[in-house]
Amino acid sequence: MSIQFTYDAIQRFHFIELIIYWEGRLTTNHIQQHFQISRSSASKYIQDYLTFFPNFLIYNSSKKGYEASNKFVSKHGLNDLGTYLKVTQQSMTSHFYNNFTAMVSPLAPIEPSKVSGILNALKHKYRIDVGYASVSSPEFESRIISPHSLVFDGTRWHVRAYCEKNRDFRDFVLTRFNGECDIEGRAEFDQKNDTLWQKILHVSIEPDPRLTPNKARIIALDHQMVEHPSGQYKRVIKTRAALLLYLLKQLRVDSYQANPEAQQIILSPYCLAQLQPYMP
Repeated sequence: MSIQFTYDAIQRFHFIELIIYWEGRLTTNHIQQHFQISRSSASKYIQDYLTFFPNFLIYNSSKKGYEASNKFVSKHGLNDLGTYLKVTQQSMTSHFYNNFTAMVSPLAPIEPSKVSGILNALKHKYRIDVGYASVSSPEFESRIISPHSLVFDGTRWHVRAYCEKNRDFRDFVLTRFNGECDIEGRAEFDQKNDTLWQKILHVSIEPDPRLTPNKARIIALDHQMVEHPSGQYKRVIKTRAALLLYLLKQLRVDSYQANPEAQQIILSPYCLAQLQPYMP
């Protein structure tokens, strides 16, 4: 039987796991600073964690803190670097975390009033009539859509939805809705019907072959590529076919640069051929 934790407990446990994962050592001072609580309360947070996961942490008396055991597994949220920085930056009174800067999208923020109907439709699986404008149709027009997923492409938020005008699944930029929304009943199309959403692609990248071996090695380190017996570096990234173009833009392989130092990476030739059916 799985254990049902309260929201507060999940937040505490997630913070503990982030510190252990990224800093390698957890003390009561971390928790005191972040949650603005007493030392005794901070100690209790750690003991609560150990009650449920007694084999995850080991106390190192020489370092006066807890470290991960070989059985440690993050269970309470994302543990990527971006999440770590975002969560720890909430410790505004702490001098521990005042030397991180996170870039945010320079584009216009999304107005809640314009997308609340979209979010409601996602939650309840509704088919809705919304007002939407695009580059090809700059005036707001009525669209009947059945949204199934929110997508952040690294710059903008989109909603993936079945569009009755196009009779297909499309991506809609959230900032292009005007806030008008009427419920038209239950959605008849969802993720299961979205062929491109269900299709998983394997995107293989490698250093630009025009780079010198030393430069190629550095690029491979940047992108966590694996060196093969042939000496060639590669990395395979899984993505949904519906999100392929977003990934290619993030990797900056959606266009070709004359300068290899500017290009840095390319799609593996065999991979490029396999991806062609899913590219414009």
